[in-house]
Amino acid sequence: MGKGLRKRFIKIFAGGLLLAGLSEVVSMAPVREYKAFHTAVYLDVRAEGSLYEHQWALHNTGRIKLEEGAERSVLSSGPAFDSGRDPGFSVQRVTMGLEGADIHAEAAWNLYSQMPEKRPVVVALVDTGVDISHPDLQNGIWINTDEIPGDGIDNDQNGYIDDVYGWNFCNGSNQIYVGEEDDHGTHAAGTIIGNWDQKGITGIADSNYVKIMVLKALGSDGKGDSSEVIEAIRYAQANGASICNLSFGADIYDPQLAELIQNSNMLFVISAGNGDSSGFGFDIDQTPIYPAAFTNENIISVANLMFDGTLHPSSNYGAQSVDLAAPGSYIVSTTTNHNYGYMTGTSMAAPMVSGAAALISSCRADLTMTDMKQALLYSAKKLESLDGKVASGGMLDIYGALSYQIPGFGLN
Repeated sequence: MGKGLRKRFIKIFAGGLLLAGLSEVVSMAPVREYKAFHTAVYLDVRAEGSLYEHQWALHNTGRIKLEEGAERSVLSSGPAFDSGRDPGFSVQRVTMGLEGADIHAEAAWNLYSQMPEKRPVVVALVDTGVDISHPDLQNGIWINTDEIPGDGIDNDQNGYIDDVYGWNFCNGSNQIYVGEEDDHGTHAAGTIIGNWDQKGITGIADSNYVKIMVLKALGSDGKGDSSEVIEAIRYAQANGASICNLSFGADIYDPQLAELIQNSNMLFVISAGNGDSSGFGFDIDQTPIYPAAFTNENIISVANLMFDGTLHPSSNYGAQSVDLAAPGSYIVSTTTNHNYGYMTGTSMAAPMVSGAAALISSCRADLTMTDMKQALLYSAKKLESLDGKVASGGMLDIYGALSYQIPGFGLN
């Protein structure tokens, strides 16, 4: 495959919806943009309190509501947050939340707290960079303890100088945070390891044990060279990551990437993609998107679930290629410059599964990566709307996966 083709290989499957402040809606994805969601929704992004009430993926009370009109959409996501709407706003469609259509996080955390032993787990986030100074993320960033910060020497002799928190493969430096172009990776990181401190957002995994290895392989245009992604994955494996989140893809098959994943001992969690040029999801069994459509046994491919228990209209699917669905619509998480915002897309769904896998791995040393995949798929909560759309026929259920094969708990 020539260099020109490789340059086109990686395209972020970011949702077209990002609320990164108190001003305007910003699109992260120049390639994939959801036309239906021109949403004017606002958060007090620097609030000291908790945004947990707005994290429907963790506890869906059914209160979240989306009102769609011809020109714009309005979201309300809890008793304390309603964006409001203009008196003349004409509602054409209303989508209501489905109580209980969540990942069963609270039951999982309760069981997790009872687990007698915990161990460190590293999740490689191959994405844009991450704002590692964000208050919600500081505790959950991987640190290369074999490297002495700022001395300009490759102390661990791994070929990367001062790679204390990871590496920027876009420009070959240790600058893993550039600025606003790193919103996408920052958002994913928060979903996985946001602090459990009742401030800001709450991540799925315990950041005291689960750490994010920041591997920036996607640049300001939401694209990255395939060779840089491959290098990032090799770095992740060489430096102790056991789970790798890939929230990107394209329609070009790369045999080198497929072989690398096949020979890796990591579990790869991959977004299924955000539909065609019109924003409508399609069957990747018929029209493959890679790496989600790779047939490797160590891959979990993830579709984007709405808060009403159905696939988002933009989410790709596939009864063979896509394993399960996870919440990926109107997901509030960390963004750059210590902010918070909403994003929608399969890019938001994949980190839900990565966070679940990391939480489980941190307290279930008895499960291999193969066991982990089986636990996540076997325990998926069956939904009629997902029958024939994803291999498991269900959505992520962390409690079910965490309690997998534990006598007296969950599914056995």
